[in-house]
Formats: sequence, C-alpha cells, structure tokens
Amino acid sequence: MDPNSSGLTEDDSAESLWHGPAEQEAPSKQANSTKHTYQEQQEYEESLRHELQSVRQVNEAIEGVIQSLHKAKSNMGTVNNTVSAASSLLNTWTKILSQTEHNQRLILDPSWQGASQDIADIEEEALEKQRAANRREAEEEERKKAAAAAAAKQAQQEERRKTETAINPTRGTSRGSRRIGVAGRGSAAMV
Repeated sequence: MDPNSSGLTEDDSAESLWHGPAEQEAPSKQANSTKHTYQEQQEYEESLRHELQSVRQVNEAIEGVIQSLHKAKSNMGTVNNTVSAASSLLNTWTKILSQTEHNQRLILDPSWQGASQDIADIEEEALEKQRAANRREAEEEERKKAAAAAAAKQAQQEERRKTETAINPTRGTSRGSRRIGVAGRGSAAMV
C-alpha cells in the first residue's frame, strides 16, 4: 500500500508499521471526521458571511429610509414656509381687492361728493357721538341730583316727623288713668 495514496504522510507511515491494521483504520476515520468537521466549519462560516451580508443590506436599506425621512422632513419645512408665504400673499391680495371694490363703489355712486366730504362726514359723526356722550353724562348727572334731592327731602320729612313726635305726644298713651265720674264705676250702677 502506497503511503501517499492512503492520505498519510511519511511520519504517519512510519508509525503505522508499529500498529496493527485495526489501529491504522482508526486514524483514517479520525482524518475523515476532521475533514468532515472542517468542511462543516467552512459551511457554517460561509452561512455566517451570507447572514452578515444580508444584515448589512438590511442596514443599508434602513439607512436609506432614514435619509429619505430626513429629506421628506426638510421638504415639509419648505412646503410649510411656502404655504405661509402664499397665505400672506393671499391675505394681501384679498385686502387689495376689498379696497378696490370699495373704491369702485364710491366712484360709481352718484351721491358721493369726494374724499373731503367723506372726511367732513366722519368728523361730523365723531362730533355727534361726542354730543350723545355729553348728553348721556348730563342726564346721568340730573338723575344723581334728583336722587340726592329726593333723599334730602325724605331725610327732611323724617326729621320733621321726629320733631313733631317729640313736641306733641300722641294721644291715648295714658289710657285708663283718667277717672270717669267721682264715685267710680261701681257706685253709679248702685244708685
């Protein structure tokens, strides 16, 4: 048997001379099991590499999604700013249209007498409001004076009544103290 063909080295063949055929088969089985575990180890490492590659791909996909979300957030900020600017422009445009409509109505109104008349009308309206406020104030002052006069009159009447009561005692306060006849009640009945 050729030592190279059996998968043994020279050292292995020298040792095999001293061992029997049963003992020689044991190292051969052990070599096969070593090869088998080495192959399993290689397959296991290859599957781990494949799993690691899959995890890396998932991580890259997640990072891509996160970057997309950040970009979307930035874009939403831009959209928000644009909407705010558009809203401001729309409000300004609405005010301009409202003023234009008002001016058009004034120009087309045959009774409109110009801006100077409008100013005079506004001043007259302010004066009228001031007069109304003064009138209400005067009426309130009159009510206060009338209420004060009524209170003073009532106090005066109360004082007069107290004075009259003190000067003229009321009649009937001395009931039963006057005598009716000289003999008294019972003597008149006996007579």
